[in-house]
Amino acid sequence: MELRYLDLDKITKYLLRLHGVRARRKLSQHFIVDRKLLYEVLEHVSKLRPSRVVEIGTGLGLLTACLSDVANYVVSVELDSKLAGVAVDFLNREVGFRVVDVLVGDGLLLLHSGLREADIIVSNVPYSITGPLINSIVKSNCRAAVLTLQNEVAERLTALPGSKGYSRLTAMVNTFMNVELGGLYPPSSFTPRPKVYSRVVVLMRIREWSDEWRVYEDLIRCLFNQKRKLARKVLRNCLRGSLSGEDVLKLESLTEGKRVYQLDVETLLNIYSIVRRITC
Repeated sequence: MELRYLDLDKITKYLLRLHGVRARRKLSQHFIVDRKLLYEVLEHVSKLRPSRVVEIGTGLGLLTACLSDVANYVVSVELDSKLAGVAVDFLNREVGFRVVDVLVGDGLLLLHSGLREADIIVSNVPYSITGPLINSIVKSNCRAAVLTLQNEVAERLTALPGSKGYSRLTAMVNTFMNVELGGLYPPSSFTPRPKVYSRVVVLMRIREWSDEWRVYEDLIRCLFNQKRKLARKVLRNCLRGSLSGEDVLKLESLTEGKRVYQLDVETLLNIYSIVRRITC
């Protein structure tokens, strides 16, 4: 689908008006109307040479149509059945369904089920599901993801240990994915306009997820529930007396008097190697 001649704002408003559909605030629906933003997403996806793209949030189908030009196969999932109907009508007229499937349902459930294995995941992420979606992407074992996120969330994903934004999400994502920040876009890049800036984020797989990592996930969750406290004290509470004297010394040497939010991913992985031996 040729973008250079398209006025995305006019097309979006026309499709909404034609079908009598409005963006639903409850579902955090904000449609991309900035060609530069759409180009950037497609450029990142194209460089990855995807075989199968899973798009979470079909919207009106404009991004979906463009993805069909750079991927062998696109599965797009839309929770809003009315919106999915608009997208199906648009895609049928513009690109046909040779390489595109539109599913009505919860994209998070699709990723959890593993029924549609994803090579690359793409999403203009609804704000209401940002955390759960990123967590599902980590566990999906997709090769990469190209996302449009709230800038605040993007900055959290790249926050350094010891900084205000460093969180459980930061640690979890950076354990399994490399995070690359793309362009920053104003509210005018979307309709209806959100209240905040957005940023393109590319996640690249560096470590595979398996059920064995659930101990690590639980450890990270417990630690960051008290992220301002001394790590050694929080660890003792999390492990509830299961530590030997030798284990205590090893963990104290790793944490070196640091607070939880000062622990980098390498240190967390070293702690996990000790904890896994104790708990498994």
